[in-house]
Amino acid sequence: MQVLLVDDEPNLLVSLEGFLKTEGIGCFTAPEGRAAQAILQDRTVDAVVLDLRMPGMDGMTLLRWIKDSGPDVPVIIASAHGDVGDAVQAMKLGAYDYLVKPFDPDELVLRLRKAVKERTLANGAEAERRSSDEGVEFVGSSPAILDARRLIEKAAVTPATILLTGESGTGKEVAARLVHQASRRPGPFIAVNLGAIPDTLVESELFGHEKGAFTGADSRKQGLFELAQAGTLFLDEIGELPLHLQVKLLRALQERKIQRLGGVQGIPVDARIVAATNRDLEAMVREGRFREDLYYRINVIRIVLPPLRERAGDVAALADHFMRKLSGSMGRRIDGLSPEALSLLEGYPFPGNIRELQNAVERALILSDKPFLEAEDFQFFSPSALNPAVSAPNDRAPGSGTLAELERAAILAALERNSGRREQTARELGITRRTLLTKLKEYGVSP
Repeated sequence: MQVLLVDDEPNLLVSLEGFLKTEGIGCFTAPEGRAAQAILQDRTVDAVVLDLRMPGMDGMTLLRWIKDSGPDVPVIIASAHGDVGDAVQAMKLGAYDYLVKPFDPDELVLRLRKAVKERTLANGAEAERRSSDEGVEFVGSSPAILDARRLIEKAAVTPATILLTGESGTGKEVAARLVHQASRRPGPFIAVNLGAIPDTLVESELFGHEKGAFTGADSRKQGLFELAQAGTLFLDEIGELPLHLQVKLLRALQERKIQRLGGVQGIPVDARIVAATNRDLEAMVREGRFREDLYYRINVIRIVLPPLRERAGDVAALADHFMRKLSGSMGRRIDGLSPEALSLLEGYPFPGNIRELQNAVERALILSDKPFLEAEDFQFFSPSALNPAVSAPNDRAPGSGTLAELERAAILAALERNSGRREQTARELGITRRTLLTKLKEYGVSP
């Protein structure tokens, strides 16, 4: 867990930072709001502890910024006794909790862990029951996607573990849902993003815990393996799983039993496992960052999902699908895409793949008030419009150039629109922050 402490009392910052580190919690510190803002734009944190009365940008202003355009993190207010009214007002603005100074550091740790855990459950894991008539499907008819669909249909009727690989945004969760749908298993489909859960919480989320297993474990909790009984457990971003937990996952897959944290009893589980990653697991095995035995255990049936740039002809079908779906939810009537808009979309490399295309269509629908979406409605990501330098020589057609040139230009343009904020840039492009940093390094852009 990484926490940002924002307070104009240097002694308090030093003492809190030292205490939290003894609890295994990393810290960034800032003496006022603008310094904190800079950290939040450049670093990933799991929670913010925020004083209200500070010189420069005060805590209330920073809180409003976090809730309006900053990262999605819980904020705990640390206020003096006379500022309790302001603290309550801060909670109305979206703060998670507040403590009155002076407070017990142990109490702060409890509330931080509770806040991060609740956020994890909201954002990192979801459990959904879906009927087979909900229409989960791959949109498109390119040879690459047809091959993937055929393999999914064959694999789904077997109990074998499936590994889905591909770039971020290529539809790995959709594929996992298709596996579950075709398997006809009566239990739920449960998805968990292992990259979104702090290392300290992963074991409890996967395997559950007994009452008293750790500080704050006030009751017994079932893990996701148990919740997915007779269904499908989708382990997204499995390459992010810490090494020490890879051993426990391997044991669970081999023995079909789990043991809750703090428990002594083995619990039989019957969950079909589908794993996914955008990482090169074979390279991670060679580097000692992923267990070889676990890799072979999950890599029984491997399905590679192609990037959108390799799915010739599918952009139009996907754009139409998203346009119809999203316009309906917005209460809008849209007749279609103009030929110019379609040409622009088909000439764009989509580094964020399907997720980026969906985001682009959604933004265009919000910005446009016309019955047809026009090319101008998508200019916010057009490399030729935003960065003419990549179009040299001048006789290149709009949207032309190498894929690398177009991708680099799109990323730089997104960074500029978001004032260099990497978290928001990655969110706009439909890729992870880690993928964005990798791309920046690849293209020689200082991260």
